Amino acid sequence: MAPSQYRLEPEWVVVLAAALVYNGDVVLAIPGKKFDANSLDSLVTTPVDELINFKHIEQPKEWNLPALKALFELLGLTPGMSQLVTQGKDEPIQELQKAVNQTVEKLVVTRQKLQGLTFWGRSLLSEQQQTEYRDRLDWTKTFLESLQAYSTPGKLKNFRYQEQEVNGYRTGLQTLQQIEALQELVTNLGSVASYLSTAEAVLPPPVTSPNQSRARENSSSYNQEGGWLTRCREVRQEVQAQILNPQERAAATFRQQTLHKLQQLKQSYIQTYLEQHTRARLGVNEDRRKAELTRDGRLDSLQKLATIDLMPAGQLTDFQNRLASLKSCFALTEQELTNTPICPHCQFKPASEEIKTPASSLLMSMDTQLDQLLPEWTQTLLGNLEDPTTRENLHLLKSQQRQVVDNFLRARSLPESLTNDFIYAVQEVLSGLVKVVVKTDNLRTALLSGGSPVTPTEIKKRFDDYLSELAKGKDLSKVRIILE
Repeated sequence: MAPSQYRLEPEWVVVLAAALVYNGDVVLAIPGKKFDANSLDSLVTTPVDELINFKHIEQPKEWNLPALKALFELLGLTPGMSQLVTQGKDEPIQELQKAVNQTVEKLVVTRQKLQGLTFWGRSLLSEQQQTEYRDRLDWTKTFLESLQAYSTPGKLKNFRYQEQEVNGYRTGLQTLQQIEALQELVTNLGSVASYLSTAEAVLPPPVTSPNQSRARENSSSYNQEGGWLTRCREVRQEVQAQILNPQERAAATFRQQTLHKLQQLKQSYIQTYLEQHTRARLGVNEDRRKAELTRDGRLDSLQKLATIDLMPAGQLTDFQNRLASLKSCFALTEQELTNTPICPHCQFKPASEEIKTPASSLLMSMDTQLDQLLPEWTQTLLGNLEDPTTRENLHLLKSQQRQVVDNFLRARSLPESLTNDFIYAVQEVLSGLVKVVVKTDNLRTALLSGGSPVTPTEIKKRFDDYLSELAKGKDLSKVRIILE
């Protein structure tokens, strides 16, 4: 087949042949090689001298219609498009390439999300499953990327896969669909599950010792907290098992029923949390009463008396600390708890705040305690002033100061207004006494030193030794023990 017979320059013959190859109409054969519509890149890089001496031109293979139908159907396209391709139509090719690109993108994205596919704190796929799914996705991706070369009807005429091979890739796309369905399910249920996961950490953990158990059972919140946590863990195990089961999670009603179950659990938590929040925080009225208590005249009197060395100032410090620890919060609404499992105003977490008694009850008891502290401190002060050692110092006071102390001793009650003169006079009288503070924790440590149980004689000796150590070097007749 000499080029001169066509009355064309050899180069133009090569151009014409290449155009026919591009269109899929012919296959160009040179020594040791053939060029069809799918090998244009190789054709372009072959020297013209070799192409001029081509051996022959032959007809391309017949259309592999079964394989093309399987291909279009694999990618979710109408199998009938394959017939249009055989008629040289470009639209089916465009649709095919669009589907290929979209599916490849899904495969890439899904592969990246495999490791992070978790629900309610648990990975839904084992390492082995992740490896198997990743291999299937990669295998399918490689196949689809090879289809990007078939960008014209002519190229698709030389489609190199058989029908059975094409259908074999359904496994990879089915895996893709399974993972996408699992991701969608996790997305739909994940927000509620994440809320419940945080809620589990907010409520106190189950009791681990008999003492804890008794303390919890004495609290009216025990049943609500313990019951909710138990129910939550049961639901979590149940739902996770169902999601891991392809048949159960594929059920038409699974998503709706599961979401309803999680929403019920969430609503139950909200009610439990609101009850605990009410117990742990002061309301509007209680907050006002707390403010009044901090400005109470009784508290002011105790603060002035606490400046006297022999007074049990630790009691006042403890009272003030407990009063300050009572937190107020009355802005929380149920609607806010639907968005976050923790109060956005005071960040209340029952797990980190042990609630044995409602805050409102504690406030009432502190009011009562304040009524008791002032008389007790008054008696303590009277007892120290009437001590024989102290009476010797009364004559050292100026007449006006002596009158203030004598009036107190006769009335046996504090003046309505504790003036600086009164405090100073009392301090002067008591200055000869030595204050020794006994901390209850230190006393307990001293009494237990050497082991327990112990005989009465031994416990008395430990107590005497402890006091002797505290009063070492001091005049015992002037030592006064203050228990804090």
